[in-house]
Amino acid sequence: MSEDTQILEEKKERRRLPQIGLALTALYLVGLVIYLAVQGQNPTDLRLNELGDFLGGVSSPLAFLWLVLGFFQQSREIRLSNKALHLQAREMRRSVDEHRRLAGDRSGPEGNA
Repeated sequence: MSEDTQILEEKKERRRLPQIGLALTALYLVGLVIYLAVQGQNPTDLRLNELGDFLGGVSSPLAFLWLVLGFFQQSREIRLSNKALHLQAREMRRSVDEHRRLAGDRSGPEGNA
C-alpha cells in the first residue's frame, strides 16, 4: 500500500466516527419525537422543573454516546501518533547508520594517505 493511499484511508477513518455519531444522534432524536407524538406528550406542557428533568434525561444518552465516540477517536489518534513516532525513530536510525557509514568511508582511505 502506498503512502498516499494510506493517508487517504486514515482521513476516511477519521471522518467515520463523527458521521456515525451524527447518524445515531439524528436517529435518537427522530425516535424521541416519534415516541412523544405516539404518547401524545408535549414537553412544552411541562412545568419548569419537570422540563429540566426531561431535558437532562433525554440528553444524557447523547452525552454518553459522544463521550464513547471521543474515547475511540482519541485512542485512534494516539495509535497513529505512536506509529508515526516509530517510523520517525526508524528513519533517524537509518540516518545515523548512513552518517556512520559515510564517516567510516571518509576516514579510512584519507587516514592512510
